[in-house]
Amino acid sequence: MSQSILWSLYEYALSLIEVLLFFDFLGFMLKKNRNIKDGYYYLSIISLSTLIFILTEIDIYLMIRTILIYIIFLFIAYKLFNGNLKEKIFFVTMFYFFLIFGDIIAVNIISKFIGKDVKDIIVEQTWARILFSQISKLFLFIILRIIKNNYVERESGIPRYYWYWILFVYLISGINLLVIFNIGLILNELNVGIQYLMITVNIGSLLIVVITYYVFMKLNKFYRERSNYKVMEMKNEMLTKEIEEKEKIYEEVRKTHHDFKNHIICIEKILKQGNLELANEYMENLKDEKFEVHTWIKTGNAVIDAILNQKKSEGIKKKIDIDMKVAIPDNVGIKPTDLCVILGNALDNGIEANEKIEDIDKRNIKVRINPYKDYLFIEISNPTPFNPIDEEGLLKTTKEDKEKHGFGIKSMDSVVEKYNGILNYEYDRGEFILSVMLPMG
Repeated sequence: MSQSILWSLYEYALSLIEVLLFFDFLGFMLKKNRNIKDGYYYLSIISLSTLIFILTEIDIYLMIRTILIYIIFLFIAYKLFNGNLKEKIFFVTMFYFFLIFGDIIAVNIISKFIGKDVKDIIVEQTWARILFSQISKLFLFIILRIIKNNYVERESGIPRYYWYWILFVYLISGINLLVIFNIGLILNELNVGIQYLMITVNIGSLLIVVITYYVFMKLNKFYRERSNYKVMEMKNEMLTKEIEEKEKIYEEVRKTHHDFKNHIICIEKILKQGNLELANEYMENLKDEKFEVHTWIKTGNAVIDAILNQKKSEGIKKKIDIDMKVAIPDNVGIKPTDLCVILGNALDNGIEANEKIEDIDKRNIKVRINPYKDYLFIEISNPTPFNPIDEEGLLKTTKEDKEKHGFGIKSMDSVVEKYNGILNYEYDRGEFILSVMLPMG
């Protein structure tokens, strides 16, 4: 096998390592899209590494090549990973900055120590090129590992302008590295040694990025605590509603008991008077009288019964037909309060959607809860006058209080994530369908 073929294989291996690090980093930060089959996922890795290898072999201007590869990375992130657009741009930009940083810092350090021109190290197929490429990939691996080890799960509630500001810092820092590097190449050709300056500028850019990332992590922590506070506030509000509903039930029971006692006294007095016809008429009237009973669902779990019956009662008052078929095993292994978070928020959203439907006959909610293999399957569907899913696959709302609505969705997501479950929602011909699968046991 000729030396040129061996060198090409080595260059392809470097491209493959970059792509594997990229996929590993985004897989950790954003999670892989479950709808993408494994075959397409692995094919994308091979295709992307091949494309990068071809671009590195073509003699084109460095900045153009850098921009092309960045755009390709963005496209891959958009297609294969979860998260909204700003998150994908943010983490792709972060990865690409450290990729450029690792290359530039490694080549300048090696150039200083061996006294070889930077451009020669990059272009010539020598041991210096091998040393440079391996050290740069090692730098990238170490930096990404440090980020992953110190990363707290992202909080998408961070205001958009913060995302844009942090992204702006990363972009400017990356562009600064490339511009300085190009200036360094020109000066090297003029035999002006500026390796120390290049290393200093690179470290300065790194410090700016590290400080920015630290600020991002602090924002992440702040908004996560704020989110947890809001979720607890909603749980307390839900619990208050349950208590109020139970008090109403007890009041109805006391009222019915009191009225029943009075009815018995009246019938007893009529019978003592010997007026059988009046007594029969009185009892017929009692049979026609409607006594409200608020317990429609009995799962055996008092907390779940309370929330389902409370929502059923609310639906009746608002002329919404709520059809519930519920079967919850005794040893379900899921906290009732966590189930209440999902059921309470989902049914609240369903009731609100139905209230916007003018035709009362079309107002309905279907609730299906039953065990399926090792999972508890929950499906709640309702008609809706508009598609509640936006282009990014996220739920949108017409509420004025969008912040509170957002925390309702987040609280459901947090419960599903807690149990490593699955949450899915879809819109089909005027109907919104929420599906949740939670592992039991």
